[in-house]
Amino acid sequence: MLFALDIGNTNVVAAVFDGDKILCQWRIASDARRTGDEYTSVVLTLMRDAGISGEDIDKSIISSVVPDLIGPFITVCNRITRKKPYVLRSTLSLDGTLPVRLPGGSTHELGTDLLCNAVGAWKMFGEANIVVDFGTALTLTVTDSKGIIQGITISPGLRTAIHSLASNTAQLPVVPLEAPPSSLGSTTKEAIQAGVVLGYKGLVEYLISQVKADLKKISGDSPESVHVVATGGLNSVLKPLTDAFQVVDKELTLKGLKAVSDIIQGKSGE
Repeated sequence: MLFALDIGNTNVVAAVFDGDKILCQWRIASDARRTGDEYTSVVLTLMRDAGISGEDIDKSIISSVVPDLIGPFITVCNRITRKKPYVLRSTLSLDGTLPVRLPGGSTHELGTDLLCNAVGAWKMFGEANIVVDFGTALTLTVTDSKGIIQGITISPGLRTAIHSLASNTAQLPVVPLEAPPSSLGSTTKEAIQAGVVLGYKGLVEYLISQVKADLKKISGDSPESVHVVATGGLNSVLKPLTDAFQVVDKELTLKGLKAVSDIIQGKSGE
């Protein structure tokens, strides 16, 4: 079994894989003030409730966009599995080890979560694709038909936008992330929902169209041949409002992390 950790700015997603099947997964709040001992206690309790023992784990892998949490979760893996975890680094996107890569000589920066997204989408399609990830940030990761990651877009995430409005204004509240009945908001709540939820629908659809056009200039891939997959915890907000996504897979990042582990650590427990 594989113990996989996707450490994000808001949540840590922990999962246990048996082969390609996710046996269980949990979301734990990301908090750099917590120690490895504290997180170990939390994870052990969750595993115990799920009937999983650390002795069942053959290997573990960590992807993190929060540097301060890498050390605590190395401690978690060492304590629970008695084995050192593999810590994914963005430089892996440059050496040709994975089926996707950055362009040769690239100076691009690529978060390990986005690398996992690109690997997961490539495993799914094997062709040019765009991954739209609805997280703390809204990202688009664009890979051409040769497996080259040609670029990224980064915008504030939906919840980030809502909370930013509330925290930087005197009278605007935090509102539910739901589509309003109309783009013409008749209350403050509906006005914010119109601006953020419907506005982000336009943002996502425009960016997908634009990056497809730009990708064609770079790689020659026709817009019609580019697959679009949505992931991330907040994709369900826009999913009913748009037909821009061919596939929605909330577990894409974890699946990509599992695919990286298979390549780097082998499919068995050696």
